[in-house]
Amino acid sequence: MMSLVDISIRRAVFAVMLIASLVGLGFMSMGRLGVDLFPDVEFPYVNVTATLDGASAETMESEVTDILEEYINTIDGIETLQSFSSEGRAQILIEFNLSSNAREKVQDVRDKVQVALAELPPDMDPPIVDKVDPDAAPIISVMIAGDLPIAELTAFADDVAKERLQRLDGVGAVKLVGGRERAVRIWLDNERLRAFGVTADDVRRAIQSEHAELPGGRLETAARTLEFGVKTVAEVTRANGFSDLPVAYRENGVTIRISDVARVEDGLEDERSAAFLNGRRGISLDIRKQSGQNTVEVAHQVKAATEGLRALAPAGVTIVATRDVSKFIESSIEDVTHDVVIAIGLVVAVTFVFLLNFRATIIVALAIPTSLVATFFGFYLLGFSINVLTLLALTVAIGLLVDDAIVVIEAIMKELEEGKPPLEAALDGTRKVGLAVVAGTAATLAVFVPIAFMDGIVGRFFYQYGLTIVFSVSVSLLVALTLTPMLASRILTSSGVSPVFRPLEAFWDSTDRAYAGLVKLAVRFRIVVIIIAFASVVAGAWYAARVPSGFTSRADRSEFQGSIELPLGTGVVSALDAAQKIDAELRKIEHVEEVFVSIGAGAQAEARVIDLYASLTPKQERQTGQFEIMDQARKAIRIASPEAVKISVLEVPWV
Repeated sequence: MMSLVDISIRRAVFAVMLIASLVGLGFMSMGRLGVDLFPDVEFPYVNVTATLDGASAETMESEVTDILEEYINTIDGIETLQSFSSEGRAQILIEFNLSSNAREKVQDVRDKVQVALAELPPDMDPPIVDKVDPDAAPIISVMIAGDLPIAELTAFADDVAKERLQRLDGVGAVKLVGGRERAVRIWLDNERLRAFGVTADDVRRAIQSEHAELPGGRLETAARTLEFGVKTVAEVTRANGFSDLPVAYRENGVTIRISDVARVEDGLEDERSAAFLNGRRGISLDIRKQSGQNTVEVAHQVKAATEGLRALAPAGVTIVATRDVSKFIESSIEDVTHDVVIAIGLVVAVTFVFLLNFRATIIVALAIPTSLVATFFGFYLLGFSINVLTLLALTVAIGLLVDDAIVVIEAIMKELEEGKPPLEAALDGTRKVGLAVVAGTAATLAVFVPIAFMDGIVGRFFYQYGLTIVFSVSVSLLVALTLTPMLASRILTSSGVSPVFRPLEAFWDSTDRAYAGLVKLAVRFRIVVIIIAFASVVAGAWYAARVPSGFTSRADRSEFQGSIELPLGTGVVSALDAAQKIDAELRKIEHVEEVFVSIGAGAQAEARVIDLYASLTPKQERQTGQFEIMDQARKAIRIASPEAVKISVLEVPWV
């Protein structure tokens, strides 16, 4: 260690280039780092979703959910297993212990589901197995509204807008909510079915077998030098094509067709979802990013693509971006960055007040930007992102970054006061405190390294937090042993305190004398000091047990979300009416800027469930807090939909 100090002091270029290299790598890394609200954390949760059109909730429970649970329960490492069955849909959420590898467990669940397929209803599609990922939540939505027929609006949203958005870098999936695509509707006639001796199931099987595109083998040239795949073009695209499909054959040669037992017409698929933005009906495209992608960058791309879509949209169609998560992320990052700047200023000011030396303060202050910027190189090496926790760690570390440099500078200044030349003072001062500086840094690291490797979900979030402090403090130690003594040997002098600051120096001297007197009293009255210390610990523990706890604190984000469940059996028309009333009531609340309401868009895809999102005017522009407005929203929803069985108005989750 001392050889490093000696080389740095005697060879200034070495010290400058060493630290400059780290700072340069830090600057290069900053442009390559992602920006997000929180670190990318992998949760050990797996979700299984199965659908069977027309099946009741009881059928889904007995014929799908129970069978899947029986097979999945044999997997090792399951902590909890929850299942939900509704009309035509079954969902199973499996939580594994935290030591499990989520990707491996997803594959284990897929293997069990594959084995269970033999016992599931033959008409259902294979269940979907995926890992629960915070990145799967929409980061932004694009609302398309207009006076066009819903089929035309859906065609534009699906064929043009969705297609373009899916091609953007970082976009993982685009979900369309509120659209109604063209569909051929077949209206069965019960009397004619009985007359011809066929059933609705016969019609369904006929459509499944005839309305299909099947492989037709292959064709080869005579010399077998070329080969072509052959497929049957049997999919029906027009309503009259379905009318001619055969349902049954009779011994007398008569063919019974769909037109004999049903009426076939072009129409729209059943209305099971809808979306409204500020009272206007439209179609929502919910955009999810790919796992690990930069949320802010993807959202900016989507907003830029929205501008291009407006030029392609038919007349009378409006396209707006809503529910933009990146706005809050950018605001949070900006707030924390502002705190970092303030912290740097305060640390430099306090350092000067105690050192009373401009040159020494400048040397100490250099440890802050060099250590902070170099830390971004550590981010890049470890795959970290710029997020609230890593920036918070940098804010906490700022006070620690100058500790080593202050100790070194103080030791060098004492050597200068004894009359030693700057070079010798830098060498002797750093040698005297070098071991203490390293020991102090090691003690700091001993606190934050365990934080980085805590157990549980919280520990996974604080992994980046702890290692950010570890890396930045380690760099500050390197700066204190290289750059700090080198600069001190070049620019510090033994001129003493400026006459302007003599009164402040006298104040600190009196403070030192007062402290010495206090220490003498503490030594004399040991029992009293011990009692006071013990009482302080007990009082602190008592109050700590009563402090509210939570993973994140409540914050005014100028937005909230909600969910309203209508009674079982509520139809789509009733749900649409309730959604419009809720939308209208929420827009009456002061400071509510935007209201987005949808039905049938949640995980259960039930029309009786209404989801809402509301954005507020910025908090600096209103006197009423977000949580007061949320209370008003609950009352407004109860007025608009008194029949609702459950009303939830919540903060938009952080993760």
